[in-house]
Amino acid sequence: MTAELNKQLNATLGAYGYRYKGNTVRGCLYENSDTQSAIITDYKIHHPESPFPYTDYTREQNHLMGLYCSLYRFVVDEFSEIEVMDKELKNYLSKTFNEEKLVVSGQNRNIQAIDPTMPEAIFEQVFIDTYGREALDRVTREYPVIDINGNTRWVDYYIQTSNFNLAIEKNGETYHHPILTGKKKYKAQLLKQNSIVAYGGKVFRWSMEGMKFRDKFSEEMKMYFGDLDSFKLAHHIKQSRGFKLFDHQENILENIKEERAEGKQSFLVVLPTGTGKTEVMLSDLEEQIKETSDNFKALVMVPQVQLKQDLTTLLKKRFSHYNVGDKPDSIIMIQTYAWMSRYYEQFSSHNFSYMVVDEAHHASAPTVHKVIQHFIPETLLGLTATDKRLDEKKLEDIFGQYETSLSLLEAIKKNVLVPIKAFRLKSNIDLSSMRFNGKDYYASDLQENVIVESRDQLIVDMLDKYFVSSLLEMKSGLIFCVSVDHAKRLAKMMKNKGMSVEAISGQDNKSSSYIEKYQSGEIQFLATCSLLNEGWDSPRTSIIVMARPTMSKVLYTQQLGRGTRKMTGKEALYVIDVVDNYGCTDGFNNSPWSVHALLGINQYCPWSDITGRKNKSGDQEELLLAGLYEKERSLEQIDIFTFERKYPDFLSTEQLARELFVSTGTVNSWLKKDKFKADVTVPVGSKKLRYFSPDQVSDIRKIMKLKIHNELTQYDDFFEFINEGNYMYSYKMVLILSLLNSVDANGECNLESLTKSYIDFYKERLTLNVDVDRDGCPYSDINKLNDVNYMQRSLLANPFEKFERKRFMYHCKDLNHIAFSTILWDKINNKDDLLKIKKIFFHDLVDYYELLGKIPNQEELIQCWNIPENW
Repeated sequence: MTAELNKQLNATLGAYGYRYKGNTVRGCLYENSDTQSAIITDYKIHHPESPFPYTDYTREQNHLMGLYCSLYRFVVDEFSEIEVMDKELKNYLSKTFNEEKLVVSGQNRNIQAIDPTMPEAIFEQVFIDTYGREALDRVTREYPVIDINGNTRWVDYYIQTSNFNLAIEKNGETYHHPILTGKKKYKAQLLKQNSIVAYGGKVFRWSMEGMKFRDKFSEEMKMYFGDLDSFKLAHHIKQSRGFKLFDHQENILENIKEERAEGKQSFLVVLPTGTGKTEVMLSDLEEQIKETSDNFKALVMVPQVQLKQDLTTLLKKRFSHYNVGDKPDSIIMIQTYAWMSRYYEQFSSHNFSYMVVDEAHHASAPTVHKVIQHFIPETLLGLTATDKRLDEKKLEDIFGQYETSLSLLEAIKKNVLVPIKAFRLKSNIDLSSMRFNGKDYYASDLQENVIVESRDQLIVDMLDKYFVSSLLEMKSGLIFCVSVDHAKRLAKMMKNKGMSVEAISGQDNKSSSYIEKYQSGEIQFLATCSLLNEGWDSPRTSIIVMARPTMSKVLYTQQLGRGTRKMTGKEALYVIDVVDNYGCTDGFNNSPWSVHALLGINQYCPWSDITGRKNKSGDQEELLLAGLYEKERSLEQIDIFTFERKYPDFLSTEQLARELFVSTGTVNSWLKKDKFKADVTVPVGSKKLRYFSPDQVSDIRKIMKLKIHNELTQYDDFFEFINEGNYMYSYKMVLILSLLNSVDANGECNLESLTKSYIDFYKERLTLNVDVDRDGCPYSDINKLNDVNYMQRSLLANPFEKFERKRFMYHCKDLNHIAFSTILWDKINNKDDLLKIKKIFFHDLVDYYELLGKIPNQEELIQCWNIPENW
């Protein structure tokens, strides 16, 4: 950066209280210590002549994003870009955003591609390993946000916490590295990021390479995201608020009054411009404000600032005794769509008694949709004069629902969701040997054991008997299968029986057409393995067949959720669980989830309401199905055991190791020595998965005489460990000195280059004709030193394992890297601590070799390893 450009940049940012703090990967960091905020200015970051690893970029940004309350980022290559930065920064800091438009930009991948990509699969799995499977209920995939220009953009993952909101982007280099994307796309990426930061969010990015380092990735999640207790629930059951559309009708006020008396809460008024739709709102609001208690508050949402100003003037005249304005403390608050879309999360769902959405035909915008469904007013009134054809069903989805915190069972009992009636289709297939990998059945075992013709024929015959050849009105249904091949096979068997069915998958470009025909009733059944697991549902779905057994509660719940929505004429959702023979292998029960296990109900009567509610005279479908059931229908006790239900909070070996701050290998070695035992052991072929009660953690600490180790103690623990000075051989000292000489800015090092440096030290001693190490050291054999694979294995087994077991370092096999713990590296990555570590180990190394020929090449090593003169 030229001196003139740098001078202008310092002056511009200085006016906002930001002072130069230091350099970044490709630019400078400016800090405002009063507000604990910072700004990164990138210089020629997109130029190919100055390449840099994208992981360096993401790690640096994540560190700074976690360090400061807010972090903005801009590109500044020339003077004109300082002017642009100045204008944008002023808007960000003053919260001055474009409120005149809401434009959807980019794609919602939940609609375009439902199956997760490889980066998404890695993120979700590491998130589960870090916070537990239930924590996924607190993460939203493909979350809409509005940037400073009013464009709706999509974030890969979004977590709302009690402290701040987290936007998580998992970035492939091709689409996100500034050098590969080019300047224009990179600036667009920063615009979205800065907009999120401006209204209180933090944006964390991980490259594919960064996510592959799973231990380090997990540690970074905990460090940046915080505790699970602070995460807010993201997935809500939606409840109907009673919706009525008034399309060009007379006497609307009287009609609203009548519908409100019958329990309706949501009204959409369609009237041509100039025929009094605003007066409808004013008159109804006036009546409600008189009838309601002192806690009355109203929100009026409009699409543009000018409309906000005009309506504010009008309402102030009409409601002169009330506080009318655009501030949150106003009795009648008037705000734009864009403003509410950015700040609605700061209001409780019951904040407003009365809510108006003017120009309601804009309500289908993703962010406005979320605002409407967030609030639960006593009256929701939409106004529009559009002459476009209105899709009443679409509008009812938006205006007729709101989010609740009800559990699935509570929602069913309160009639928020359709009643569930179950049928357990019993097969004679023995699946007791199906293996469990800690999350679900092995895919290969499902393929081999579940896809059996006799089992599939049972499903086909059952559907034909009860839902095709019976007098029952046509019911649409989904069949969840083991694989794409299984779905095709089952669909073929059903077609041979004359049924209307298609198999769908992400591999078949006809699937979209089949789904549309299913929605319109042209196809009765769809067979699928994963395409419809999340992000899609159809109220017309009245039958769900669980032909794929699963030990994953999340997967079972997602599949069940495809059919729980209510629809006119829909008496119930019929859930068919295929019940195979499961049992105990070496004491482990591998039973899958069922709808009874999910809801915790251990009594079953074929085709009856699962909650035990008595038949109503109108339950004609149940009576018909009961008549087709050839046995006596009686209530029976059933076993609803599932591993996840029985042991929901138990820790895996990996999770126990994290709790104790030791390596997984250390825990396994203790188990082999019978230092303690697992509470639950699951056989998987020749291996075993072990699980531990949370109550056992403190007992294990006592048995193994472990102090409390955590993120706060790691720095002190590390220096305590390296100051012990216990060396059987020289390995630890040579490893650390070689590592600190090779490590990058993120605390990582390629294992091959580290191994070479490690080998070179011992080869040099052979060349100098002095003892390589104490007696018994295999490195005295030149053949061993020349065997790189042997030396790499040796380095990992000892000395690296001694640091890994205490979680000071990690090894990533996929990348062939080793790295310091992120938390530890952040604390020791400074001149004083790094020199201190080098001095400790070099001093110990010199003392160690005092009786073994000393270190003839000492001066050379001092220079090579950058050892301080006063070591």
